[in-house]
Amino acid sequence: MVKTANPMTTWINLASIALGGAAGSVLRYLITQAASSFPGGSNALGTLSCNLIGCATIGAFSQYLLTNETLSEASQLAIRVGLLGGLTTFSSFALDAHLLTEEGKWGLSGLYVSANVLLGWFAVFASMSLVRSWTT
Repeated sequence: MVKTANPMTTWINLASIALGGAAGSVLRYLITQAASSFPGGSNALGTLSCNLIGCATIGAFSQYLLTNETLSEASQLAIRVGLLGGLTTFSSFALDAHLLTEEGKWGLSGLYVSANVLLGWFAVFASMSLVRSWTT
């Protein structure tokens, strides 16, 4: 959670994140539906599209914020955490990995990427297997 000076600012930030998150989730749904609706399309194509759009947007937005401080904290959180978080958390993951490489921590970045992909895949596999064993 963002540390702010007063409770009202915290509530404004949380409301901004919630509104941005709702918009990002709806956008993700619409993109996935659109990608699935044409011949050869699929949910996977929709997910890939969301991830790439999110990554490109968080990269551009982060660079913009480095040189311009024109957006309020609530607006930044609404876009970065809310909108892009609702669209895809992959964008945050990609930014974190990039920032590690910018710090010269290539090995840690590679470990971070590998751990997220492989452990994430394993967590899905294991949880699905566990629930499958309960229901069959």
